[in-house]
Amino acid sequence: MKRLVTKNVIFTLRLSVLLITCILKASGQISEHTCGAEDVHNPAIAFGEVTDIDGNSYKTIVIDDLVWFAENLKVTRFQNGDTIPNVSETGAWSGLTGPGMCSYKNDTSYDCPQGKLYNFFVAADARNPCPNGWRVPSLTDLYQLIFFLDPNANPQQPGNMPNTAGGALKSSGLTYWRSPNTNATNLFGFSAIPNGGRNDAGVFSFSNDAAASYWLSTQVGPGMGFFLELAYPQDYAVRNAYFAKYGCCIRCVADLNTLNAGENKAPHFTIFPNPADNYIQINSDQWINGEEYVISDLTGRVVLAGRILSDNTTISVTDLPPGMYFLILPKTNGGISKIIKQ
Repeated sequence: MKRLVTKNVIFTLRLSVLLITCILKASGQISEHTCGAEDVHNPAIAFGEVTDIDGNSYKTIVIDDLVWFAENLKVTRFQNGDTIPNVSETGAWSGLTGPGMCSYKNDTSYDCPQGKLYNFFVAADARNPCPNGWRVPSLTDLYQLIFFLDPNANPQQPGNMPNTAGGALKSSGLTYWRSPNTNATNLFGFSAIPNGGRNDAGVFSFSNDAAASYWLSTQVGPGMGFFLELAYPQDYAVRNAYFAKYGCCIRCVADLNTLNAGENKAPHFTIFPNPADNYIQINSDQWINGEEYVISDLTGRVVLAGRILSDNTTISVTDLPPGMYFLILPKTNGGISKIIKQ
């Protein structure tokens, strides 16, 4: 039954996730990272899963017809089986003119859950470090992600700043992030965590709790590449650039319609009208009938909640202020759609 959540029972998603996490931990049902680490993922979200050439598993999530890794890559080989050189010595790293990887501070204990650090030569290599059917994201993929979360983001140089997309991408809480981890909601399960880095001289960053950085495959110019950066004191998703020898993480991405039918099954539904004035109608696959839905704003504030009861479920949005909202099916992998209320 559809119901409007009144002001005295509206919580931020951060608080909701905290409460759900406590309940799931108590019942032994916590949604752990595939390496066993806790407090990375949103336990209210359903994830898909994929395996790399080394046999490592990664949780995945669908956002706007793209399937994203919800965990950092830690593969040691390219898709064709060629080894990605592990480079630990400082001078050797600074002298690289081709692919190289390492663990943060050359300590493999950081690989769970922060993954490996790779230079841009790995991200841009045609041999592809991602599993078959997947790729290192391009600048186009990043912009699609940012503009899905914030259609008012600035696409001009030097990057997509300011915007409000970063908070929805960051894992919530302070287990891995430095305080205050501004506006982190992990709304869709992207689950970004800080990873530390290694500069072009081969020196590791002093800390690994300040920023999450992910290479793109798009080259800036000779010897430089683009990457996505998310930082603890802000909720921007920043398109940044640095020298190709810089070491940061990788998140793979794939087009939903190119994956195998049984892989990362996501619900198919459409919302009409959109933009909407007084109501929306959800036209859905029969297999999601009975699923719970929530409608939230970008901050994670839940404004409506209910259940999909038929192939054509109608929801009143009359009382919602104009703006952008997200309809989420928490128990399905990738059940997310954007709603514009006029």
